[in-house]
Amino acid sequence: MPTPSRDPAVELAAPRATAARWTFAAALLLLATWGAVLGLNPRRAADLHLYALAARRFWAGLPLYPASDGLISFKYAPAAAWLFTPFALLPAGVAGALWNLASVAAFAFAAATWAAALREDARFSPGYLACLAATFALGQSLFLELFYGQVNLFMLALVAVPLSAAGRRRNWLSGACLAIATILKPTAALLAVALIAMRRTRVVAAAIACGVLLQLPLLARYGWAGALGELRAWWSSLDRTTLAWALGHNPQGLPALLLTPFYALDAQPPRGVIALAELIAASVLLGGAFLARLRGPALWSVLCAGVTLVSPLAWRANFVLAWPLLLGLLSLLPAARRFFGAAAVACVAAVEWIVSDTVLGPASARAVLATRVWGLAFVLALAAALWLFPRGAPQTPDLPADQRS
Repeated sequence: MPTPSRDPAVELAAPRATAARWTFAAALLLLATWGAVLGLNPRRAADLHLYALAARRFWAGLPLYPASDGLISFKYAPAAAWLFTPFALLPAGVAGALWNLASVAAFAFAAATWAAALREDARFSPGYLACLAATFALGQSLFLELFYGQVNLFMLALVAVPLSAAGRRRNWLSGACLAIATILKPTAALLAVALIAMRRTRVVAAAIACGVLLQLPLLARYGWAGALGELRAWWSSLDRTTLAWALGHNPQGLPALLLTPFYALDAQPPRGVIALAELIAASVLLGGAFLARLRGPALWSVLCAGVTLVSPLAWRANFVLAWPLLLGLLSLLPAARRFFGAAAVACVAAVEWIVSDTVLGPASARAVLATRVWGLAFVLALAAALWLFPRGAPQTPDLPADQRS
């Protein structure tokens, strides 16, 4: 009996998909190798060394935010300091290499999780080529992330857990990851809106409970009075650094975009003005998502990018959190709609690869960044998502009963 012939389109697509898969794997391996080499240099991964210093101060019962640190200091909540303990016990080079390797592993997990979540929505068809393109588009952000040893790739993995199969089955796992993400970056609390929209309120309750539990080591080490003192010192440190940096050339989030027309470069607006800009930015983001009636991974990807965009100190490395948004834009169905999404991603890629010290020189790059062109490119991508995501096929199907909260 003759074997039925395969669809020629399928026969052609299979090798391309395999090639894209291996190319994406090679890109991850390249990132891991390069990150490890960077981390082995004790003069790199500077932010990680600040985290490790905070962990050592924590266990010694020392102040976490001494004024002598200046503007380059530990900026996360006091309860986050002990989380970096394993890296505080290692030599600087080893810690840096392991941190960057773990960062790339976290990115690989997040990429697989986001792609699987988007496939559940009939409006998207993510493939490895889209994953590769989204990664390429964020080239400078990834470079800076590994160069300085920051937490953003871990953040990307933490906020992906509630979308994973394990995270859907285990509310406490999802809640714990969201709690850690919020302690590291308070704007991650925006994702609670997506959880409520997805009727996963038990995860929100678990996140609140885990957030309380994460304070216990701080109370045990410093006592009530000491813990409150560290919280006050943290707020004071944030005020000092936010006021000094919010309108420098680096911040590219929505608050900086809102304040730039009213203040000169490097001005120091009052803290109330910055807080108002943050509130307006969060309201615009949530309002746009509400008007677009987003749900499921589409909403999650928009709010994940919002974790960075709403921050007054959002700078280039932080925008790795926009990776899911770019993946969604590159995976839209039908192809005509995907074209517009790809055009928005191309604008992001152009800014990422051109607006840098290497290409433009330090002085010119600083002048261009001061126009907030970087933030404008990501706002364009966000606007494209809010316009394109609601259109097309039905949204994510309801979860099975055993996966609902």
